[in-house]
Amino acid sequence: MLRKLSIQNYAIIEELELSFSDKLTVITGETGAGKSIVMEALSLVLGERADTNVLFDKAKKCVVEAEFDIHELDLKTFFEENDLDAEDVLTLRREISSAGKSRAFINDTPVNLPVMKLLGDHLVDMHQQHESQEISTSQFQLALLDSLSSQERPVKDFRNQFQKYQQNVLRWQQLNDEHERETQELDYLNFQLNELSNADLKFGEQYMLEQEQQQLQHAEEILRVFAMAYNQLKESEDALMQRLGALLHSMNSVKRFLPESEEVFQRAESARIELDDIASEIESLQQTIAADPERLQEIQQRLDLIFRLQKKHKVNDVASLMMLAQDLRKKINSISMHTEELEELGEKNSEQKNKLIKAAEKISSSRKKQVPKVIQSINTMLKDVGMPHAQIKIEHETLKEDELNANGLDRFQFLFAPNKGSSFGEIKKIASGGELSRLMLCFKSLIASSTSLPTLIFDEIDSGISGETAMKVSRILKKLADEHQVICITHLPQLAAKGDTHYFVYKEISRGKTYTHVRALNKEEKIKTIAQMIGGEKTTAAALESAKELLN
Repeated sequence: MLRKLSIQNYAIIEELELSFSDKLTVITGETGAGKSIVMEALSLVLGERADTNVLFDKAKKCVVEAEFDIHELDLKTFFEENDLDAEDVLTLRREISSAGKSRAFINDTPVNLPVMKLLGDHLVDMHQQHESQEISTSQFQLALLDSLSSQERPVKDFRNQFQKYQQNVLRWQQLNDEHERETQELDYLNFQLNELSNADLKFGEQYMLEQEQQQLQHAEEILRVFAMAYNQLKESEDALMQRLGALLHSMNSVKRFLPESEEVFQRAESARIELDDIASEIESLQQTIAADPERLQEIQQRLDLIFRLQKKHKVNDVASLMMLAQDLRKKINSISMHTEELEELGEKNSEQKNKLIKAAEKISSSRKKQVPKVIQSINTMLKDVGMPHAQIKIEHETLKEDELNANGLDRFQFLFAPNKGSSFGEIKKIASGGELSRLMLCFKSLIASSTSLPTLIFDEIDSGISGETAMKVSRILKKLADEHQVICITHLPQLAAKGDTHYFVYKEISRGKTYTHVRALNKEEKIKTIAQMIGGEKTTAAALESAKELLN
């Protein structure tokens, strides 16, 4: 229940404070005095967006604070989920700085706006004049049926699960698109891998082949040079080894005369031994060298294959080709893994959809059970608000499973016939402004009967009605106030007379500026104000009598 509302520096309100009855509070005043501004300020602490253009004094911040008694509301879970202290008296505050920065507080604890909005939805149901058109929306109609069937929680859970299902479906679609692209190139990837695998490449192979190719291509030249070298070392008439042997023999014959020549002799002997070994090595190498055209052709073919693969894949060595083959294997395996993931996610989505369908069918069953009750209740209330021949009917269509959406499998349409013999049609196309207001009042009354929401606010719900109809609407609202706190902004004297608390909103010009003020009326002031609502600014005796009669 809303106890107090204080407003500072908002629109044309410099400062005011209101206390509210736990029954019916009415707010009246001349057009443009600022009645709706009070409710707009209240909407700030209920989580609506703020606009710095509403600052009364641009140099100061705007502060709106509302105090609620919530001891009868079960908000423990909300406070726990949002790490807030639960108290029987709840204070909501919004501050808007001149720079446009907005801050929200719950019991002096800073919170973000969505949290405040969520809490506000638990505290107040605020109906403004333009919102009567909401009756025609599927969201309003479904919310009405869900409220009456007490299944807001199952519906909320369903929508959360449906959102997760949609995310999984989107993930499946993205995976499937990716998989289709990969599958299209899978054959080519396999072809590339098979080509590299069949090549049976080995590290260092290219270098070894090129070396062997060089040897085979120059085998005759190598043999010729080696034969010449061996001949000059050992076999020719003046072979180097023979001449070196003769030289060593001569040196040996004189070294006894010059002991210091022993070292030179030994070095010469070492040279002879080394050259002899070289000659033997050359002879051995000659045995290994042979022209082999077939082997040379094999090497050439092998190197041609390697060069072709390197050119095709734009790499320079065998190691890079082998790394490419490894990458291709990983990519092919990844495609296979995506296939498995796609199948698993598809199965999961199918199971999730089946669960959602079952939940939607259960929700639908509960909604449909409320349809006859809604029709009967609203049609009865329409008589009470001065539309004795008006009726509603509710059409229902069960959607196909492929049409499952966040609202389930239902498509409801509330239809309206304002007069006896009239055809039923869409509410927004048939109902007048006054009829819309009364319809909304009937629906709100019906919802209020099944909800614990303590505070209902109506901003000119009585638009477009007068006379006996106005009296009937006033009785409905008064009766509603027996179970809920009701706050009404009204222009009807019949409704104003029903108020347990009556606030009068008026404008005043001072210091060159326009100010909105609010005054709680005593009994005499109520009589005068209601008389003016009946007869105009000039109060007549007849109007005063009518006002007293309404109050009594």
